[in-house]
Amino acid sequence: MRRIKHNLGRLPQVRMGHHRMPDAVLGIGLVGAIAVGTLLPVSQAIADPASKRADTAAVAAAGTQDADRDGDQAASRSEDRQPVQQDQNQGQQDQAQQQDQARQAAEQQAQQAKAEQEKQAAEQQAQQQAAEQQAQQAKAEQEKQAAEQAAAPAKKTYPNNLDGWIEEARDVLAANGKHVPSAKAMRAAAIAESSGNPNAQNNWDSNAKKGTPSIGLTQMIMPTFKAYALPGHTDIRNPVDNLVASSRYCDARYGSMDNMAAARGYGSHWRGY
Repeated sequence: MRRIKHNLGRLPQVRMGHHRMPDAVLGIGLVGAIAVGTLLPVSQAIADPASKRADTAAVAAAGTQDADRDGDQAASRSEDRQPVQQDQNQGQQDQAQQQDQARQAAEQQAQQAKAEQEKQAAEQQAQQQAAEQQAQQAKAEQEKQAAEQAAAPAKKTYPNNLDGWIEEARDVLAANGKHVPSAKAMRAAAIAESSGNPNAQNNWDSNAKKGTPSIGLTQMIMPTFKAYALPGHTDIRNPVDNLVASSRYCDARYGSMDNMAAARGYGSHWRGY
C-alpha cells in the first residue's frame, strides 16, 4: 500500500483545464479501482488464515466446551442412572430371593404333605394288618372250638331220679380220681337214710338238738358235708353233691361205702352211719 501510495505520489502533476477535469477524475477513479482490486485479494489472503485459525480455535474451544458439557451431562446421567440401576438390581435380587424362598417353602410343604400321607398310609396298613390278624385269630379260635366240639363226646344227660343221681355221682367221683362205690351201695344208703328224698331233714335226733340236723339224700350234717364235698359240688340239698360227699366220708371212715352198706345188710339191719 505504501509503494502504491509512493508511486501515486510520483505521478506527474499535470495541470489541466477545467474542460479536462472529468477525464482526470475518471482516470484517477479507474486507477484506484484497479489498486483496490489488486490489494483486496492480498489483504483477504493475509487476513483469512488468521481468521480461519481464530474460527478453528473458537470451534475447537466450543467443541471442547460442548464435549466437557456433554461429558458432564453424561457423567451426571450416569450418576443418576447408577442408583436407579442399583435399585433395579437390588429389586431383582430381592425378587429372586423371594422366589427362591417361596420355592423352598413350597418344596418343604410338599415334603411334609408327602411324609404325612406316607405316615397315614403306614398307619392304615398297620390297622388293616391288625384287623386281618384278629380276624384270622378269631377264625382259628372258632375252628378250634368247632373241632373240639366235634371231637368231644356229647354231654351226658342223666334222668332226674334216684338212678340218674347215683349214675351222675359215680361219674363225678371217677372224673376227679376218687374211689367209685357200687350203685347198689349208694342206693341202699339213700333209701335207708331218706327214702330217696333229697329234701329230707331230721329235726329231732341228737344232731338236731346240737344244732346240726341231718339233711339231704344220705342225711349228712353240715360240718361233715363241707369236709368231704368236692369243688363245684357244695350244695348239701343237691342229691348228686350229697351222694359224692357221703361216698368220700365212707371211704375215710369205713374204707368204702360198699363196706358200710354190706355191714348193714344193704338195708336189712340198717343203723346210722
